Amino acid sequence: MTIDYKIDENDFLTHQLFVASKSDRIKKKRQRNKVILPLIYIAFGLLFLYQDKVLLAIIFFIIGLLWFLIYPIWERRHYIKHYKGFIKENYKDRLGRTATLEFNNEYILAKDNGSQSKVLTTELEEICEIPSTIFVRLKGGQSFILPKDKITDFDKVKAKLKELADHLKIKYDTDEKWEWK
Repeated sequence: MTIDYKIDENDFLTHQLFVASKSDRIKKKRQRNKVILPLIYIAFGLLFLYQDKVLLAIIFFIIGLLWFLIYPIWERRHYIKHYKGFIKENYKDRLGRTATLEFNNEYILAKDNGSQSKVLTTELEEICEIPSTIFVRLKGGQSFILPKDKITDFDKVKAKLKELADHLKIKYDTDEKWEWK
């Protein structure tokens, strides 16, 4: 099966955010950043409360609560901005190009403007499907990004990928509720 499609900045951004959302290291870092500073503010608030400085204690409690509620929104935007810059710097030559992928049970042949690569299917680690995209993840950490809205006969492609996953005995993971949070 052969498919042709163009990949843009949003497709790369979705991939980067998906990988970040599945990384244990990044999950721990985000959780730690969300909780530690409010705890520090609450500790200072308790200290001021102990010293009978009630107004100052209330201010620190409010700042801690606001941090806990507002920081995740800021952090989401920060990651998006960071990854957009990363994509513009590192993938600028790949944006807007037509890519061709040929799937069969032994290899995947990838072609785009002047370059060609052949990847053995034994190098596939897993296939992940989210609402807008399918990622064919390789053992080396790279992925083929397949945006659903840019692929004609998407149902055939999905069936072929499921068949390939079954043939290789790798995981085909579907997360229809995934979104960057």
